[in-house]
Amino acid sequence: MLEDYSPGFSSSIQKFEEMLKTNLTYFFDSQEIECIAQHYIDFGKVNLAKKIIKIGSKQHPDNINILLLKSEILILEEKLKVADEILDFIHKIEPNNLDAYIQKATILSKLKKHHKSIEILNECLERSEHKFEVWYLIAMEFLTIGNYKKAMIYFRLCIEKEPNDHQVLYNLIYCIDNLKCFSEGISILTQILEGDPYNELVWLEVGKLYLEEKKIKEALKSFDYAILCDDKFSAAYVEKAKLLQKNNRFTESIENYQFSLSLESPSAFIYLRIAECFRMLRKNNLEVKYYKLSIKEDPNYEESWIALIQYYLNINNFKIALKYCNKALKINEHYPDYWKMYAKINKCLNRFVAVEEAFKNIIGLGIDELRSWSGWIDTLISQNKWKKGYIIGLKAKKLYPDVPDLDFKIALCYLNLGKKSEMEIYLDNVRKNINLLSPKLLKFYPHLEVLI
Repeated sequence: MLEDYSPGFSSSIQKFEEMLKTNLTYFFDSQEIECIAQHYIDFGKVNLAKKIIKIGSKQHPDNINILLLKSEILILEEKLKVADEILDFIHKIEPNNLDAYIQKATILSKLKKHHKSIEILNECLERSEHKFEVWYLIAMEFLTIGNYKKAMIYFRLCIEKEPNDHQVLYNLIYCIDNLKCFSEGISILTQILEGDPYNELVWLEVGKLYLEEKKIKEALKSFDYAILCDDKFSAAYVEKAKLLQKNNRFTESIENYQFSLSLESPSAFIYLRIAECFRMLRKNNLEVKYYKLSIKEDPNYEESWIALIQYYLNINNFKIALKYCNKALKINEHYPDYWKMYAKINKCLNRFVAVEEAFKNIIGLGIDELRSWSGWIDTLISQNKWKKGYIIGLKAKKLYPDVPDLDFKIALCYLNLGKKSEMEIYLDNVRKNINLLSPKLLKFYPHLEVLI
């Protein structure tokens, strides 16, 4: 079969597309059919590929390559049984056809018969002169069944053959990460660099693996080598900046982040990272500036909203904090952390009805944290809403039956409603787990301590 689309066949493609505008059927030789079909398959235009294959099947009914293209389309459409029948027919005519073997393996893989697929692909290896594709397919089968060790063997063969194949490299790194064999991974990639010392992507990945090994100096050198190989390699500047930031070299980190921004489109993530560096340098105006740039770049970037709101909380500027929190909630009212910030701010402003609203929304979003339930009950208690307080408390107890703090708060609500028998039931639960009770509760409600 033709492996690649040849530009020399552009006239054939043009001829086919002109034919589609008429009711006529033109004649195409078998190579033209293959080329046109492969072109449309490569560009995802399956319907056009099917049309030319249908013409090809009539004009060249016994052509093996056209039959293989037909089965390839059927596999894409999950019509595996019909595709398998075509491949059986091909096998009778050409028992050693490698493309047919590979398509058989693909069908078995789709049927989740991965070990059988690997067996067939191994047979292909014995016959094939072009082993890269087969190695890759075997590696992907092992990857699918979670056998990272075996997958790594074949991805390694692939990367040694094609060191610039990014997808192979990423799959190899994925295996290394899952096996946590970082030292071995460094050794493998270093061997690749011996044959291809200017491969910036491999240097970048070596640096990341050194980070996993806590070898900071080696990681930094690797990122520098990646930049030397390609001084416009944005990812290397970002990784270097992250490492410098982690090691408190904030000014250098900012320089690398900013240089990465000059190479690529603006990034909310990078703006946030720069803001964090300025925070550590206590340059508050620049910190806020970059939080706002991050939000402007991507209004849905929650981390930047939270950081900006927290900045104003830290300096006790609750009104500005609330302003930005409200803006964030308008964009995404389903993000629970915004409601947590809303609760925190309004608590500082003594706006307890708003705090109650916040906890109600947090719980409504399915965040059944004990902290949220407790915060809601505390807010109700602070407003003397005793009845609602024990109702919410009972709901919380269904989720957290063995938390004495909840029993204590429910008992407090019953006490203030004059329901002493109900109060005693929950105080008894507190007595059984008195060692787990938060000391601050007894400090805030000393009159209840006497009853325990």
